Amino acid sequence: MRDSGLNAQQPPSWLVLLCVCVYLAFSLQQVVIGHGLGVNLSLGSMLLRVFVVGSCAWMLWHHGIPPVLRWPAAAIGLCLTSVAVSALASGHRAIALQFAPRYALELLMLWSVLNLSLAFPIVARAAARATMILLWLGLLLSIVVQLDISGARSLALLFYTQETLDQYLPRSSGLYQHPALFGATAVMSLAMTLQLCRLGVYSWRSAAVALLGCLIALLLCGARNPILGLLVLAGAGLWHLRANRHARRLAVLACLVLIALITFTLHSRYAELTSASNESVFTAFSLGRPYIWAAAWKAWLSEPLFGLGPSVFQFLIPDFADGRFLRGELHAHNLLLGLLSELGLFGTVSFMALAFALWRPWLARGTPGRGWAAVVLLTLLSFGLFDYYQPFYGFALHGALMVGLLYASDVAVVGQSADLKSEA
Repeated sequence: MRDSGLNAQQPPSWLVLLCVCVYLAFSLQQVVIGHGLGVNLSLGSMLLRVFVVGSCAWMLWHHGIPPVLRWPAAAIGLCLTSVAVSALASGHRAIALQFAPRYALELLMLWSVLNLSLAFPIVARAAARATMILLWLGLLLSIVVQLDISGARSLALLFYTQETLDQYLPRSSGLYQHPALFGATAVMSLAMTLQLCRLGVYSWRSAAVALLGCLIALLLCGARNPILGLLVLAGAGLWHLRANRHARRLAVLACLVLIALITFTLHSRYAELTSASNESVFTAFSLGRPYIWAAAWKAWLSEPLFGLGPSVFQFLIPDFADGRFLRGELHAHNLLLGLLSELGLFGTVSFMALAFALWRPWLARGTPGRGWAAVVLLTLLSFGLFDYYQPFYGFALHGALMVGLLYASDVAVVGQSADLKSEA
């Protein structure tokens, strides 16, 4: 079942441009305000908070809680509770309370995007379209920074710190504070563009433009983990085209492109990956992740129920890794271990419940769009295999838009109808 009529309508250009401007405003993480109040709060964070809280309140007042979102609402409430309890129970409460609002804001951001996507599907499509434009803007910024064009670095420092430039160049970060975030959001932008093309909103030429931008971003950022998400999308695309008479040629071409991408990425980081000659091949290749994972596991065992507190682990990692790594530098580099070490069993189960609640409309066999919903879930989960992007606003907003775009399609209407029938 494909979108038709109003659902297939392309969003107007002004709305897409507005979404681009709003996202760029949210990304101004280094324009610091609030000095007079004694706080160092960025303009982007403040604007994001105002938008999320305001939109949540407005949608609740005018639309209440839609039936299809009742399960996600309960799960988000449970996650907020787990974050609050973990922060208050933390032995390092000052750190936990500093970062707990970030998790809470991202959960409310998800709720805001879900409601806006259901009430105004065209806004979800415009926001998804905007991510492709933002991808190319990030590429443009990366290129001018690489070329050291006058004023380029000053522009980049609106979005991330000088430390990002010093630590990661010549790797590119786009609009984000870490190259891996640039790569992950590029793959997510491609996924949303494919969804719009699948629904007939845009032609497949848009998918080709998004794919080209994604590949360039992955080449420039040098990140390996986002390639897993691209592999998921490639596998889904080849499966969808398996009946095509050119399927075998497409599969060979896709494999060659992926092999070339992986080879280039590994070659560009060869010196870094082989610097630990006294370690095992996997430990060196993964940049010490086994040590980080072992430390995260020990951290969870020390506080199994509620964890160390939101983002506390990164400041205690030397205590659990026998003095390895610097304080405040690394997170758990795995979604499950990140949740366990920071929020404990209570928080981990809460976020699993959220994932179940979000994908509940597509659990029944034969539900329209069920296959693509599974692709979106696998793509998002793939990012958490070797990394932990959840504390970053850019990743969280892209992830919320991916899920919101699912709910903006006719699949959400099917799920809502099923809920209404069950209530009757």
